[in-house]
Formats: sequence, structure tokens, C-alpha cells
Amino acid sequence: MEAFLSRLSAVCEHDFSVGWLPDSARRDAGEFLLLREMHRRVANSFAVVCGILRREFASSAQPELQESLRRCEARIVALGNLHRFLTIGGHEEWISVQFYIERLCEALVEAVLEPMGVRCEVFADDGIFRSEHCELLGLIIAELATNAAKHAFRERDDRLLRVEFINNTDSWVCVVSDNGVGSRAMSSGVGSRILESQLQALDANLVRKSGLDGTSVAVTCQI
Repeated sequence: MEAFLSRLSAVCEHDFSVGWLPDSARRDAGEFLLLREMHRRVANSFAVVCGILRREFASSAQPELQESLRRCEARIVALGNLHRFLTIGGHEEWISVQFYIERLCEALVEAVLEPMGVRCEVFADDGIFRSEHCELLGLIIAELATNAAKHAFRERDDRLLRVEFINNTDSWVCVVSDNGVGSRAMSSGVGSRILESQLQALDANLVRKSGLDGTSVAVTCQI
């Protein structure tokens, strides 16, 4: 069951990292609506998986199996909550970016970071942003945080991730940093290309610094 949950987590992580299309795709209303419908179906799938697990193992009297089922169900629910935070751009509304980032990071901790032994500290200045801008920002934070949790710490026990969102008057800076062992430059794989498209859609630039005391990624945007 734990192996199944790991596979499910990998699928979910890939899903939230592709949650936003670049401007050229967003101009096509049909594709946009199709994307939103896909997100709705994925969210519904979390509830379906929970129901299947309950039904399959309800008759078991083994305490260890029931405890494993409880952990799996809690993790699936957490992944569903995270997915909802990363698909808010279709609501066409203005929201508090401070509230959004704080709740997003709580969802990230529960679904991804805590199971990997990573603590998270959050600081965000407040501002009112359009929901689609918050979604883009959330997708970038989730991608950077998940990448750090997977690759930054190696054998380190005291794993800390910090997310900051700072108002610099003429721009906003989002910093995702860790106290890991440092890492090489980001790969040019699918995740990196998706991140680039999200940065382009947000009209933002990225600066990355890495050393023996950890890695810091700063994303600057003018919203």
C-alpha cells in the first residue's frame, strides 16, 4: 500500500507542475476549458481512490493494515487539498497573496514536505493579486519546494525549507531556500521547461545561488 501511495504521489506532483499553460495556449478558450475539466476530474479521482481503499480493506482486522490505510487515506486527502490550491486561476477573482501562500505552504507540508522529513518556514508580505497570478506563483513555489525536498538534503537530518514573498515597492520577490548541501544547476528536463513557461507567463525572472550552506532561488516579478 505504501508503494502504491508513492506512485500516486509521483503522479500528483507531475500534475501540479503542469497546471498552467503559456499565453499562446491560454488564448484558446477551448483548451483552457479542457484544462479546467481535467483538473476537476483529477480532484474527483482523489475521493474515488479513498473510497476504493476503504472498501478493499474494510474487512481486515489487522491493526497494522488499518494504520497503514489511515496514513494512506490522510496522504491522499492532503494531496487533494494541495491540488485545489494549485488550480484557483479559473475563479476570476482578487485574493490575498499572503493568505494564499501561507495556506499553500500548509498544504505542501502536509502532502509533500512532512512525509519527507522537511520543515517549512513561511513569511509573506500582503497584497491583493488576481487569482490566476496566485496560481502561477503557487505552481512555481510547489515546483521549487518539491525539487528541494527531493534533491537538496541527501543524508541531512535537520531539513529546513523557507518560503518568502517580499514587497520591494516596484517589484515582488519570491525566495525559496533550503539548508541543504548545495546542488548543481537545474536540469534541462521537462520540469525545468515547465517552470520556464510559468515564469514567462508571470513575466518573472529567476536567479539561483547554491553553496555548501544550501540553495536559494529568487523569482522577481512585477504584478
